[in-house]
Amino acid sequence: MQVCALANRRGCPPTPGEVSLVAELGSSDNGGAAEGLNNNIKKVFMKRLLPAITLLLPVAASAQTQVNIYGVVDAYAGRTATASAPQAVNAVNSGGMITSYYGFSGTEALGGGLKAQFQIEGFFRGDTGEAGRFPGEAIFARNANVGLAGEFGMVRMGRIANPLFVAAGQINPFGPSTRFSPLINQIYTAAGGNATLGDTGWSNSIQYASNPVYDTTFVAQYSLGEQPGAHNNNWAAVAKYVGKELAVTVGGVNVRFGPGLSAAVPEQRTYLAAAAYDFKVVKLFASYSDHQAKVSERDAHSVQAGFTIPTHGGAGRWMVAWSRLTEKAKVVPEFHRDTGAAGYDYNLSPRTDVYAVLMYDKISNASKGNTYVAGIRHRF
Repeated sequence: MQVCALANRRGCPPTPGEVSLVAELGSSDNGGAAEGLNNNIKKVFMKRLLPAITLLLPVAASAQTQVNIYGVVDAYAGRTATASAPQAVNAVNSGGMITSYYGFSGTEALGGGLKAQFQIEGFFRGDTGEAGRFPGEAIFARNANVGLAGEFGMVRMGRIANPLFVAAGQINPFGPSTRFSPLINQIYTAAGGNATLGDTGWSNSIQYASNPVYDTTFVAQYSLGEQPGAHNNNWAAVAKYVGKELAVTVGGVNVRFGPGLSAAVPEQRTYLAAAAYDFKVVKLFASYSDHQAKVSERDAHSVQAGFTIPTHGGAGRWMVAWSRLTEKAKVVPEFHRDTGAAGYDYNLSPRTDVYAVLMYDKISNASKGNTYVAGIRHRF
């Protein structure tokens, strides 16, 4: 008995479907056999093949990477002066509440709960239209990484945001503002102090981020210096608990390569502990950070306290924060730096908000500066 497989039907009798298809192709109501055959092929394509192809299209599309385009344009105008730049300047600047950036990200479902994903983000200056936070910065300095995510968490490689900077931006009244947040200013802007070195993003990084377990996540990051014979690698570890009312963050970084490091400061270690509690009518913030530099033996610590008060049903909020940094070192006399800010932010829509901020910045044995600005932020 002959076995007729689907893949090889030579010598087998035609199936009913094949008989029907041949009949459709062979019949012709038009004059001329060739013209009639062509017309019938078109009819069969429209009747049988096109619906099948249409059904397959969503399946093919679902296997493609879903790409998102997004970003933030933030600009402000006013009078600016800080402890490190006490001479007041009237200016329009970019990146008030957050540094302006654009980005592309995407995910692809690989099956079994596993996903591939990528993230490419670059900074820009909206006041001048120039790329980067400063001249010559890499085009995708904010993030440029690829990785896998699943039930185990997420692993990615490339240039990745420093998890301690991300954590600090999530647990203070002014968020990740490098311009107006007293906490971010004192951790990442020296003004005579021992600022955290190595930039807010690390190149040549490998990062692991856990999925939430009892509202707690853990992030570990290792960044390779990539210099032969030198063990100048960076590491970071951050644990975060985010509940309905209470949020707690603890973490640390050790920096051995990146911007700001030198023979006098070849290595620096920073620790941060912060908490916030939401009473609904007011949200309170507090933090403590410590910075230790080798060789120069600069040891600085910073304390922060602040609050936000929601208004207009949550559409607006008052923001108040104060931070004091105290430093002891062999190379400079002991001093402290006080930075305070008060502001109001109002959402015009889910994507657009306007804000006004007053900031005071003073070094005990040197200069001071006052800032008064108003700005607008739009997310796309």
